[in-house]
Amino acid sequence: FPSHDKYGFIKVVDSPSGREVLTTSGAMLSCSENHKLLPDAYWGIFLKNIKKYRDNYKRALIFGLGGGVIQNLLFKAYPGIEIVTIEYDPVMNDIYKYFFSGDKYENHKILNVDAKSFVKNSHKFGDYEEYFDLVFVDTFSSFTTKEYDNFNNFYKDTKKFLKPNGMFAVNMIVWQDPTFNESLKYISSLSSFYKNTELTFVGSIAGNSNILTYSSDKINL
Repeated sequence: FPSHDKYGFIKVVDSPSGREVLTTSGAMLSCSENHKLLPDAYWGIFLKNIKKYRDNYKRALIFGLGGGVIQNLLFKAYPGIEIVTIEYDPVMNDIYKYFFSGDKYENHKILNVDAKSFVKNSHKFGDYEEYFDLVFVDTFSSFTTKEYDNFNNFYKDTKKFLKPNGMFAVNMIVWQDPTFNESLKYISSLSSFYKNTELTFVGSIAGNSNILTYSSDKINL
């Protein structure tokens, strides 16, 4: 599939472990909700961790669609949850619908718009301020200065979507030590607009690791 995003072309394959969305270089962007590697990948660990912080989630804002694995896991874990997904590339809508059962969830709205544009102009899409109890950012492929330009403004502005004491989570990929140092700088900056931030490292595969951060004004452990 020709991607409108930075990946060029992406493909869907059925591997021995389950269905996967791959880049032309073979990197796995997403997978099916029953993929064998899911429990140890960041998708599965994210779902496991958020259950520690809250008993229930009724409304979620997700930046990034992929194969919709996060969305599908949330729909299964929290029946009746309402999800709004921000996805720049409309090609992902078709992949999600035809290969990952994305048409079976009625409470799912996908908006094809750039993440920063949505944050700045959300009033054009609906009344979403203080609307969600979970916001998850899963948009960026790696943590670099260029991709996270003005990230403080982006994440500070994103807080307006959360209900009081809502959960704000981010997935980032760390490739090397200089990038890791920059990610720690970002994590420490979260304390300027959230009272609590915690993080989880997710393994190391082919030289990269995922860092999941969880921020809130009240994290219940």
